[in-house]
Amino acid sequence: MKCISAVWLSRTDLTNLNSGEGEANFIDVKKYKRNGVEFPYVSGQAMRYYFKEAIRRNLDREEYMCVPNEKGETCGDISKCVGCDLFGFMTTIKKGTIIPGYPNGHPGGAITRVSPVKVSPAIGLLPFDENSVVDFLTRRHRFEGGKMEGDIVNVEIGTNIYKCGFAIDFARVGGEERVDEKTRSVKLEYYLQPEIRKKRAYKVIESLRFLSDYSKQARLLTDFTPDLIIIAFQNKYSHRIQKALDLSGNSLDVNRLDAVLKDVKSYSEKIIAGILPRVVENEKEVKSKLTELGIEVKRTDEAIEDALKYLKDYKIQ
Repeated sequence: MKCISAVWLSRTDLTNLNSGEGEANFIDVKKYKRNGVEFPYVSGQAMRYYFKEAIRRNLDREEYMCVPNEKGETCGDISKCVGCDLFGFMTTIKKGTIIPGYPNGHPGGAITRVSPVKVSPAIGLLPFDENSVVDFLTRRHRFEGGKMEGDIVNVEIGTNIYKCGFAIDFARVGGEERVDEKTRSVKLEYYLQPEIRKKRAYKVIESLRFLSDYSKQARLLTDFTPDLIIIAFQNKYSHRIQKALDLSGNSLDVNRLDAVLKDVKSYSEKIIAGILPRVVENEKEVKSKLTELGIEVKRTDEAIEDALKYLKDYKIQ
């Protein structure tokens, strides 16, 4: 297995998941345009943060995940740090520091790691103007003598159905590419045992059920975990599954779903699907198509648990 990919839809309540630049007294929602129509989105950087924090909250006692320093740099030790291994880094290493790949000490200087976990922005699939409102927020200040004054702030909030996804470059979890100077070829050098490598990928899939720490949640609490999800365990590294889910109105494009999954299935060991009721209008048709493709449909939590069990039982060759 070289890749674990997932794509999902999440229907949110009235909220502001990721603010744009805004103005002094106006907090907007990040938006993109398609055919001149505005749709909301959550940046890839914000999505990475949600995943990191969900993983951090559920670390086992013996697991370690560093916190960036004042320069935003992390420890860079993928053998010890779950975060540096899964999400990559760009950091400065002191001369003589022993890290994976440098048993006699690093020569010192900058070092980078490309993230094995790739995360997409979460893109809203329903027009923003038709599913939003501007809320009024009062920021109150207490002055001497007990007098209260406040500033009026306008906050854009909305409901939507978001499409999100990730791809785990499973072959690179717990390892790093090294150039063999004799053959001038690239080989993967692993610094973790297979079971620990699996456990780290397990953490990413598990976090799907516990995503939180979105912005504005003190006043605009919502759930942003998957309501319809497809997970593929692939023998080829590919992002193709990200195109499987597309909405037309409030209905899922079943022809697109069929075409993409037939493609992905040709190089996947297993595909798992889950759906909650009333996420899309043509739910029965979607379930029927997935069943026709030989993919069992369960609740989203059951689908994620099935994926975790499959990974746990998987034997790394």
